[in-house]
Amino acid sequence: MRVLIVDGYNTVHAWPSLRTTLAQHGLEEARRRLVRALSEYGATTRVEVTVVFDAPRRAGRPPSEETVDGVHVRFTGGHDSADNVIERLAYLATRQGPATDVVVATSDRLQRDIVRAMGVTTMDSRALEEEVRLAAQSTEQSAQAMREQARSARRVEHHLSPEVLRRLERMRRGEEDTPGAE
Repeated sequence: MRVLIVDGYNTVHAWPSLRTTLAQHGLEEARRRLVRALSEYGATTRVEVTVVFDAPRRAGRPPSEETVDGVHVRFTGGHDSADNVIERLAYLATRQGPATDVVVATSDRLQRDIVRAMGVTTMDSRALEEEVRLAAQSTEQSAQAMREQARSARRVEHHLSPEVLRRLERMRRGEEDTPGAE
């Protein structure tokens, strides 16, 4: 997978942790947490991530797009729906490379069928949640292994004999170190 396109609100409602966030802290916080999780996932897996959210439909409202921590965040505008934008993004991504390099994450069955017809791989939003969780777990395990390695790392002098350490210390002090002298 090279490109991941995420149906934003579909995913917010599919992930239990984000549903809880939505209920307790509101939509803005749920979006922020989704983007943060996708950012970490994208950085870990080196996948280009775009998340698409529906914006209120008002005539003449332009779509907006920004990059937040490496994630392309798009809000629809005008008469476009997130589904339309996702389909267009999937199509454009397949024009730049193999369709197998593109994955659309949504639990919307009709949306998955439409992009699958383009040759694009799809995954359910809950499957994406598991992918994100596994990537975060892998990153944490790697970080823990590096911390352990750093703790157990030894300095060069720990590998030297006492005689060599003594001679090096004398050299450091500028004392002459002749063989056999004590």
